[in-house]
Order: sequence, then C-alpha cells, then structure tokens
Amino acid sequence: MVAFALTLGIATFAYAYQISIDEGWIVYPYYFLSSAINYSPASNVGSFGLSIALFLIPPLAFVRHVQLAEKIEDDQRVLKILNKVSLWSALISAIGGHGVAAWQASANVQIHLFFAGVFFAFTLFIAVIQVVLDYKCKVTGLGARLRQINAVLALGSLGTMAIQGLLVLIKYDIRNVPRSWIFPMSMFELIFVGASLGVYATFFPDFKGLNITLSVTKQQGSGQAEINFEERGGKNRSDSMNSV
Repeated sequence: MVAFALTLGIATFAYAYQISIDEGWIVYPYYFLSSAINYSPASNVGSFGLSIALFLIPPLAFVRHVQLAEKIEDDQRVLKILNKVSLWSALISAIGGHGVAAWQASANVQIHLFFAGVFFAFTLFIAVIQVVLDYKCKVTGLGARLRQINAVLALGSLGTMAIQGLLVLIKYDIRNVPRSWIFPMSMFELIFVGASLGVYATFFPDFKGLNITLSVTKQQGSGQAEINFEERGGKNRSDSMNSV
C-alpha cells in the first residue's frame, strides 16, 4: 500500500507536468506543483490520480499510529497525545490535498491557497512529530534515520521559501518579481513536498513483516469490526470499533 500510494502520486505529477509543459502552460521559471495541475487535461489527471493516492494516507497513518501505541507506556501521556495528533494531522493533510487537487488556482486561487496551506502545515506536523516519537520511543533503523533526514529537508526548504518570500515582498512589487527569485522558490517547494510526504515512504521498512487482517462480526443490535496487526516475532495488537 505504501509503494502503491507513492508510485501513483509521483506518476500522476510526472504525467501532469509533461502535459502542462507540452501545452506551454509551464515555462521557466514557474515549476510550482500547482502549475502542473492548473488546466485541463492536466488538472483532470491530477485530480484523479492524487485523490486515490491521498485516500491511502489516513490508513497508512493509522497503521503507524497502532505500531507506535505499542511502544508508548501508559504513563507517557504527552507521547500518546502526539501520536493522536500525528494521526489526525494525516487526515487533515489528506483533506487539504484533496482541496488543492479539486480547486485549481485557475478556478479559485483563494480556496486553492487555503487548502495548500492546510496541506503544507499538517504534512510538516507529521514529519516533525514522527521524529520526536521515534526518539522518545527509542525507534531505530533505516526508517527512523530517513525520517530525520526528511524532517531536516522539510524544515530547511520551508524556512528558505519563507525567507525568500519575505525578501521578495520587501524588495519588489509582487507583479514584477525577477525570474532569478521564482525558480529557486519553485525548486524548494518541490523539495518540501517531497520531503514532507516522504515520511510515508519511511514507513516501508517499519511495515515489513507486518500482517494486517480485518474481521467484521455482527450480533443482534450491534456490530463489531476488529483490525489485527501481527508483527514478525509473534507480537500482536488489535483495535476494535463497535457500532449499534
């Protein structure tokens, strides 16, 4: 599921970029992600492919949430809260991503920028919180090291974009920004999105050897869905949801 979501997202943007470049909608130095999905048919490709990829983010975050819950002690209340914040941030960022894909800048730039802000903010929350949880829960291995790199890249690229944006507002009219400023900003945006979303790719090593089964049982007047997680080595975890 991790590989499918990432491959679909990358392939969608690559194809949308190709369409937009071929049609002349993207020219140097405007290589922003939004530019790739601004007009049809690139916007149709983007909305379709990204919606499927974004739909898979909350389930991935939920599996990670359950994994970390096993490592958090009962008296570590702050870590429990951070683990829940990470899970909800994944849901909110996915909604933000859907909004970006659904409302292109050419349709309504204010709504587009609002959802982009939601998407950027909450994906950054996840990247940083996951590093903190790794450290506090003593998680080691390839996935943990990659999450550290992703967090540094995400914070560094976003900080650089913020500084560049501030300097542009101070030095230039927003309608006459030199191309030499726009190109690096578009590149840092690509780095930020790649790094912040790359946190989900880092789950791949941690999910190896993890079997997930979903069982649904119905009794009179109520129903129960139980999700069982079995890690290599025989460790089990289950979460249940009840409905009336």
